Amino acid sequence: MTDTSTCEIKTKLQVTCRNCSLSDLCIPRGLSQEDINRIAHIVGRRKTLHKGDYLYRKGDKFRGIMAIKAGTAKLLTSDLHGNEFLTGYLLPGELLGFDALADDQHSFSAVALETLNYCELPADQLDNLCREVPNLLRELFRHVGETLASETDVNVLTRRPADERVAGFLLNLSDRLSRRGFSAIDFKLSLTRQEIGNYLGLALETVSRSLKNFEDSGLITVHNKLIHIADMERLRSQYGRH
Repeated sequence: MTDTSTCEIKTKLQVTCRNCSLSDLCIPRGLSQEDINRIAHIVGRRKTLHKGDYLYRKGDKFRGIMAIKAGTAKLLTSDLHGNEFLTGYLLPGELLGFDALADDQHSFSAVALETLNYCELPADQLDNLCREVPNLLRELFRHVGETLASETDVNVLTRRPADERVAGFLLNLSDRLSRRGFSAIDFKLSLTRQEIGNYLGLALETVSRSLKNFEDSGLITVHNKLIHIADMERLRSQYGRH
């Protein structure tokens, strides 16, 4: 390979981290420019998946920490009877793959909900990279902590009345999108109502009824999968207790 080709490849990899619009939400947030440059040289190039494609399946060997750059994904698991449960809903700038750190294999499946782009920090590079970039380990711990806090919020939410669960889901999604520079009041749900119900422990009919209640009350408007929050203040005051 020529020096020019090598330089071109390194430049493309550096763009992944150094010039990414999501850098404040992804791993580089707490790292120096020098540390980001080190990561950029080894991070996997941005990869593209289509709706229904798996980033990984339950039981797959751990191959690295992944950062979603565009699109959304869901995390799935199943019980001994084969019943499937949706346990996570991931947006651009969020990381996944931590579920395989304990025993080197994934406890969940991750599936693209739409066309999805992601980058990957290879598993076989993590140990060396954490030694070379000590702050990286702290940043990974921070992400794990945020994931645990989010899971706790969902567990608390699923103990609320149905309307509060659905409102809490919308408010959480609104907040996460806002932090990523997207609209907090206008967004598309890439999850179906059935999937939202699975995530919140509700029947499909209950989710639909709650959304209709909010719409009739003037809190939101719904058009297919498009949501507009018409009265954020009232939605938070009435249902944002979690």
